[in-house]
Amino acid sequence: MTNTAVTANMTPASNKAGQCAIAKRKFGISDIPAAMDKMKWPTSAALMRRWFNGNPWPTPDGGMDEVTKNHGKEIPQEYVDDSIVKMSWLLTFERVKKDYDYLKSMWNSPNGQKQIRAAVLKKFKDQPDGKHPLAFGSAREAEDFGYSNTVSVTMGQWRIDVLDDLRGALANFNLRVISEGDVVIVSKKIEFQVKRLGFYVEDSYDFGDGSDFISQPLGFWNFDGTVIPPEAVARNISINSNQTAMMETGALNPADVAEVFKELEGARFYLIQNSDFVEYRQCHGKGGDFRVLSDIKYETIAPTTIVISS
Repeated sequence: MTNTAVTANMTPASNKAGQCAIAKRKFGISDIPAAMDKMKWPTSAALMRRWFNGNPWPTPDGGMDEVTKNHGKEIPQEYVDDSIVKMSWLLTFERVKKDYDYLKSMWNSPNGQKQIRAAVLKKFKDQPDGKHPLAFGSAREAEDFGYSNTVSVTMGQWRIDVLDDLRGALANFNLRVISEGDVVIVSKKIEFQVKRLGFYVEDSYDFGDGSDFISQPLGFWNFDGTVIPPEAVARNISINSNQTAMMETGALNPADVAEVFKELEGARFYLIQNSDFVEYRQCHGKGGDFRVLSDIKYETIAPTTIVISS
């Protein structure tokens, strides 16, 4: 895949399609998935490759529009991925497990019961008397029906001390819970007998900055991966010093100097921002923002009855 060149202080994302910046270095943002592979970040790498292989949206900037991003309208299936992110992987991270346990304890909070009543009533208010099973085969079905409760799992964009596959893949996302069981209708009285809970994750994988003046930083990267900013700066200073020393001493012949310079430049770190992905999309006509949905992790609970209408 053709790389988009970015300089150390970054190129503005203002190029129109087909008018790409002239390459100033070999490392480009499309090299990041391979760097993620080296860091053993398989989920991050898979999601980013999905973005590079996707098509832009039919919007002025090619990105997901804010109404869709904020769940204001239905999203086309082309821009939904529910195959990459797994709950079993997510729950290996302590910060997710903590919010998972909290959500499990709050699934039928007053706000949760309000959500459940609204969704069940909308679906079953005109159904005949009887017992109607309610279950979901995918997170997309659960989203369409209406989740029972949700919590936001967040990490500040300026926090630099955590570098892992979760940070590279999702960073901030929504953890949802859905209720399954039987809806019992007798003479217009509706009860929901909840037998198990399902947990899944929802997020938007996009590189939009909205109204932010400064494009969100996504870390310092090279072919081998990413490091925290202080380490990236220190390594780049060392590279500059080594290059300067070689030029001043003249100890190597020109061919050897060129080879060493090439090796050093390959180790240099570059700041990557949201705007670099926007520029890539404008230049190459590829790069599709999409909604991320995980699989569903189910947990059986003691039967719980919620009165929907009486």
